[in-house]
Amino acid sequence: MEDAPDSEGLRRRFGGSAAAILFVGCLLWPLDLPADQHRLLAILLAVVALWVSEALPIPVTALLIAPAMVAAGITDAKTAFAPYAAPLLFLFYGSFFIAMALQRHGLDRRLAQALVSSPLVDGVPWRTRAAMMVAGMMLSMWISNTASTAILVPILLATLGGGALTGMSDDGKRIATTGGLLAIAYACSMGGMGTLVGTPPNLITVGLLAEVGIELTFFEWASIGVPTAVALVLVIYLVFARRYPPPPAPARAEQTEFGPLSRGELVTALSFVLAITGWVVPGVLKALGTESAPLVAKALPAGGVAILAASVLFAVRDERGKPVLPWPEARNIDWGLIMLFGGGISLGGQMFKTGLAKTLGQGFIELTGVSDMWTLTAVAIAFTIFFTEVCSNTATSSMVVPLIIGVATELGISPVPPALGVGLAASCAFMMPIATGPNAIVYGTGEIALPDMIRIGTLLNVLGGIVIFIMLRILCPLYGWT
Repeated sequence: MEDAPDSEGLRRRFGGSAAAILFVGCLLWPLDLPADQHRLLAILLAVVALWVSEALPIPVTALLIAPAMVAAGITDAKTAFAPYAAPLLFLFYGSFFIAMALQRHGLDRRLAQALVSSPLVDGVPWRTRAAMMVAGMMLSMWISNTASTAILVPILLATLGGGALTGMSDDGKRIATTGGLLAIAYACSMGGMGTLVGTPPNLITVGLLAEVGIELTFFEWASIGVPTAVALVLVIYLVFARRYPPPPAPARAEQTEFGPLSRGELVTALSFVLAITGWVVPGVLKALGTESAPLVAKALPAGGVAILAASVLFAVRDERGKPVLPWPEARNIDWGLIMLFGGGISLGGQMFKTGLAKTLGQGFIELTGVSDMWTLTAVAIAFTIFFTEVCSNTATSSMVVPLIIGVATELGISPVPPALGVGLAASCAFMMPIATGPNAIVYGTGEIALPDMIRIGTLLNVLGGIVIFIMLRILCPLYGWT
């Protein structure tokens, strides 16, 4: 492994030292807090320092949360470790298996190319960019935004390399290439907002709301996540149409010949459809007010549906006589991300149970003067958008959502809009290459200048926060979440 850049190594060394100093300093400082809150605050400060600096791998820090709380006498081992096997985690397990099968058999690439090469697009530059953004948004609702970007970037580069930039000035080529790459990256990040499996902050937000007795279904999240993702992708498209217009020449990519659907693709598609159906039906029945809705919801928990749908991939063999998803491949899912989710829920749960979230909420209210739900929502969105530029979106939501719920509880208002604001805003990291996987991929092509990403990213951070606030302001009262 190559050595990390000096600046990154320095940040990690400083972060490790800062975590130790904050932990010991907080324990020794005579704070007017109950003992369990005092010790938990010390752990929280150390975790924040480690997550922001990445002095340890982020999942490793998450794994340390439970034993640290047990060693500090904050809770017992059974309670501390239970969130690492929370029912919602199995939603990740199943969706990861299905996503791996989509990629293994090339169904994701087939779907992406079918969209961008459809007769409706027909090589028209602005339609091509729109189609790629839509493809990125739709793919990243079900597979990781990083994988979605990795699928679409080669298609875009093939398009631009097929004569679309011929005769353009160097500046024109830079504008067209930068615009296309960043538009795809940002659309993939926005698409993750749409579903609970799209990106970890969504599931963390729902899990932490469940800690205070508020249950949101897969369908209920999608009812606000999808419209918000669509609105943001539209805004991004319009901004880029003005700032980074597509090339005027016809844009046609060299097409990959996929042939007829294979058995593996068909079985994967079946598993995918079964999962979506099982996730959506309970919410639809609840929205329709049918008498059987509670029974169906109990019989079809989102995690259970994910595992049942994914089991098809292991039970059925593909055209080569192998399981559609062999276990040696399936076991390579992102276990670290799952542990990060568990650690965040464990920490958040104890913040509620010990009363630390309420105490921090009181301090937040005194410091900011926030007194109503929509002001809190606006503040939460603004803070999250810029904080997630320097910290993992998963870690950001794990830290900020409990605080915001605590503030809302102290104010006696619904925690749903401000918590959703954090969960959605955590996906809006547009400024820095290190902020998200999609940003890193397009920056890694060597075609993106950092000043361009920072300039357009700053504008989109502001616009993204405004759009999220407007969507919450419209939809939350409509759904009775206020």
